[in-house]
Amino acid sequence: MIWTTAQDALPPAPPARRLAAAPAGLAETVELTESQSGAASHTVEGFERALDGLVRQAQRDRITLTTALHAALGHRYPEEIEAHRLAPLDVVVATLLWRVPGYGLGPGSVLEQRGHEECGQGGLERVITARVREIGYALLSKHPLPFLLATPTWDTGALAAGELVERLAQYDRLGIRPGPADFGQALLRIRRDDPDAPDAAGAAARLGTAEGDRLAAWLGPDGEPGTALRRTAHPDPRAHRAWARAGAAVPQVVFSSAERPVLRRDFPDAFHWLGRPHEGFTQCYHWHEGHPVRASVLPEDRETQAAWLLPSVTLAATVGDHGGAWMLPHLARLGGPAGPALHAAVAAGLGGRYPESRKPAVDALLVLAMRGELDAPLLGRELAAMVALGTVKPNRLAEAARSAAAAGAYATSWAVLAGVLPALLPSLRGAGEVLAVAADCAERCGATGPVPPEVAAVAARPGSSRLVTEARRLSHALTAP
Repeated sequence: MIWTTAQDALPPAPPARRLAAAPAGLAETVELTESQSGAASHTVEGFERALDGLVRQAQRDRITLTTALHAALGHRYPEEIEAHRLAPLDVVVATLLWRVPGYGLGPGSVLEQRGHEECGQGGLERVITARVREIGYALLSKHPLPFLLATPTWDTGALAAGELVERLAQYDRLGIRPGPADFGQALLRIRRDDPDAPDAAGAAARLGTAEGDRLAAWLGPDGEPGTALRRTAHPDPRAHRAWARAGAAVPQVVFSSAERPVLRRDFPDAFHWLGRPHEGFTQCYHWHEGHPVRASVLPEDRETQAAWLLPSVTLAATVGDHGGAWMLPHLARLGGPAGPALHAAVAAGLGGRYPESRKPAVDALLVLAMRGELDAPLLGRELAAMVALGTVKPNRLAEAARSAAAAGAYATSWAVLAGVLPALLPSLRGAGEVLAVAADCAERCGATGPVPPEVAAVAARPGSSRLVTEARRLSHALTAP
C-alpha cells in the first residue's frame, strides 16, 4: 500500500570526515602514538595516523624515533614480549624498541584461534594483526616502508581509489614492493561508488604493475561485495554453549554469506576467513570497545558485517545481552549497500530487551533515514517476521518506534509500522501499544491512504478496548480530509 505523508524534518546525516595528514614531525608522531598506545578503544583516525606516522618517521630517522619512543613509552615494554600478547599498535611500537622477536612477525605468523572459526570480529582482527606484524617485520629489515598504502581517506576507513593509484605509482618509482597485507587491506577499503573510480581503474591499469592490475580488476567485478542468503535458523544448544541459555535456542533470522573466491585466491592467508562461506548462525564475544577499527577492515561492506553481527543483536532481544547492538549506528554510517542483512540487524535491535539495547538500533534507523538509505517497507517486513518468530516483542517495538518518532521521524516510523501491523493483528499481545504509536505518527505526518484490512477489521469490532480504540483512531487519521 502507498500512503501520502509529509516529509520528515530530519537533520542531514554527518558526512564521512577526511582524515588529517600523517603527523608532520617527530614530536607530533610520538605524542599521537602515546595517546593511542594501550588505549581501551581507538578511533580509526587515531589508530591509522599513528601507524602511518611511525612508518614515515622510521624511514626518515629510525634512531631518533626509537630514542623518543623509549623515553615516552619504554616503561610499557621492560622486557622482550611476543607479538601475540600485544595490542595491534603496540606491536609496531615494541618492534621499534627491539622488544619483539622477529619470528613472531614474519609471514604465516598469524594463526587462526580455535573456537573463533565462526567469529566475525575474530576474522576482522586477523587482518589487522597480519598488517601490523607485516609492518613490524619491515621495520626490522633493511628496507623500511616510506608510508602505508592502506591509510584511509575518510574516518570510516574508506579509501579513495585515486589516492591508492598515486601511492602505488610512488612505490613503483622508489622500487618498493608493497606488503601483501597492507595492499590487501587497501583494496578492501576502496570506495567503489566514488565518481572518480572509473578514471582510477584506467590509471591503475596503466601503471603496468601487478598491484595496478589487481586494483583495476578490484574496481570491476572482483571487488563486488558478497551476497548473503536469508533463512530461519533453529539454534542447536549442542553446537555452542551460548545457545543452551534460556531463550537463546529459539528460531531466528540469519544470513548465510557466499564464498568470495578472489579473497582466498589473491590475498594473504589472514584474509581467507573473509572469503569463506559462513552459515551466519554464530556467537561472537568480540563486539565491544574498539569496534570502529575492526569495522574499518571492511568499511565498504556493511552488509557482510551486519550478517555477522545479527546473531549477537538477536541475543540482545531474546536473552537480554547488552552489547550486541552497540555496533549498529557505526555500521549504518559505513559504505556499500544498505541491504536486507543491515535492515534485519536493525529490526532485531529494535526488539532489544532493555532500553539501552534498543537505543543503538533507533540511532541506526535514524542515520539510515537521514542518508536516504532506509527501506521502510523492508524494515517493516523484517520486523513482522521477527514478531511472528517471537524475536521482537510488540511492547518493545512500540517503545523503540516512539523514540524514533520523538526524534522527528514520524513519517518514517509510520512507514515502518505499517508493514508490521498485519503480523500483530487481530489480537497479538501488545498490539494496542504499537497501534497507538502508529496512529500518533500517522496523525503527525498527515498520512492519508487506504486503511490496512487488518486495521479496518479491528476498528469494526464493538467495544472500547485500547486495541479497538487505537485501530479506529488510525483509520480516522488515514481517511480524514
